[in-house]
Amino acid sequence: MLIWGGSSSVGLAAIQLGVASGLRVIATCSPANFELVESVGVKEVFDYRSASAASDIVASLQQSDTEFAGVYDAISESSSFSMVKSIVETLQSKAPIAVVMPCAADMASEWYNPQFLMAFQILAPPHQHIGEYIFGEFLPEALEKGVIQAKPDAEVVGKGLESMQHGVDVLKKGVSAKKIVVEL
Repeated sequence: MLIWGGSSSVGLAAIQLGVASGLRVIATCSPANFELVESVGVKEVFDYRSASAASDIVASLQQSDTEFAGVYDAISESSSFSMVKSIVETLQSKAPIAVVMPCAADMASEWYNPQFLMAFQILAPPHQHIGEYIFGEFLPEALEKGVIQAKPDAEVVGKGLESMQHGVDVLKKGVSAKKIVVEL
């Protein structure tokens, strides 16, 4: 499984759930975050800015002796859509692709057909039993045992509603491998 944006909070959660499911997980992030992403169980991590990122990922997936389970695009911007499309088209893989933001319909192809999914969808029919198990049983136990870690680490940037704008301003400047928190 490929996680595009492995050092994001959503990417780190997806990595850990994939690893806990027994998948071979590879991911992208910036080199400054390789260690963080490796700490949650990826087998290989790639610099998404590298000119050879797509070809390196394709080579890794082709050399693997495990089935390619799919892609989770935790970034879901035009650049990640394009890179993931290039990878699955090169592999000629119809493996599932999940995105966290809608993708332009004209990007779809025979091999690239991303599905916009949100975590809460597993709490609604017909998949509610999956959500009930993950959130009600698996995650509490996995967090307690350390199988799943609350990552990335939180950075508290203020307290109270009066600090919310400051928190938004911090996010707008760009955040990498941190969870920005305003305590209420």
